[in-house]
Amino acid sequence: MANGQQEQQSVVTNQQQGVTQPQQPTNLYQALGSLNPQQLLQLKSNVQKRAGRREIYRNVGSVRGADLLGSVETGEMTIAEAINRSKQELSPNMKTIDAAFFKEGATAASLLPLKELMKNTWTKRERNLWLSHYNALDSRETKAENKRIQRDKNISTESKKRHQNFVDNKVHFSNARTDYITVQTELERAGEAFGAGGVTENFNKYYNDFINYVNQDLNPDIKAARADQLEMNRTINKIANELPIKVLSARKGFHIDGEFIPTFKEDFDDATLRHLWAKELINRVVMAKNHTNSVKEYFEPPTEEVPTEGGGTDWSQFMVD
Repeated sequence: MANGQQEQQSVVTNQQQGVTQPQQPTNLYQALGSLNPQQLLQLKSNVQKRAGRREIYRNVGSVRGADLLGSVETGEMTIAEAINRSKQELSPNMKTIDAAFFKEGATAASLLPLKELMKNTWTKRERNLWLSHYNALDSRETKAENKRIQRDKNISTESKKRHQNFVDNKVHFSNARTDYITVQTELERAGEAFGAGGVTENFNKYYNDFINYVNQDLNPDIKAARADQLEMNRTINKIANELPIKVLSARKGFHIDGEFIPTFKEDFDDATLRHLWAKELINRVVMAKNHTNSVKEYFEPPTEEVPTEGGGTDWSQFMVD
């Protein structure tokens, strides 16, 4: 009997211990509230550094951005100084494009005059920056218009679903286009690294192959086949093997999965440097492919109609061409 009571008491004690275990935060506000002042300062610092890295990469691309962040890691400059340096390296056209993009009330249409003004003289980097900003504004306006349509009680549910699908597809294409612009910009930077002698024949071939894959992936025809991601990855790896190794060994690090991977702290062999360079771009391709693979055709559900005299349902409307 005593053993039974002891066993029962043990069970009750364990239950009480289970009840008194601290609860995990269930939302962001609870999580922040559980941090001490030092942890909050560290979190704020990490958020600011991540935002700074994004701004640097946006201004000068991942190659030059990795170099600037490498200087931050070695203590040559602060993150604020690196951001300022990245701004100074913008061309006059890029500064004008940025100013138009960040201007209050900017729209996609407001950027069109800049395209007409610069399109015959701008560099590929300037063109890519304009495209990236234009796509961002266009997506913002598309989403805002979609919210208005979804709230409108005079528009049928079916029409709202159809328009939502259109918006989703448009945003996916826009985001994918922006990711591919980033990759293309870095490929063009790599081409410039060959110097006055120009790129190799293989580099030129692989570059054109990759651009063809990008064009296939961004085909606006919803039913069109998308580019093969494995082939795109292989093409980037082929390009990496063509690059002058002195260009890769001179870099201070690579931007992969949202983090800076320093390479100045230790010696990396040639194969590893080529792998890191390729992975940096392949990760961006994966992001683009995630968007284009999400594009889907909208199928309206068939509606029943009241049979007409002597006719009945017109089944031809459900036939597949």
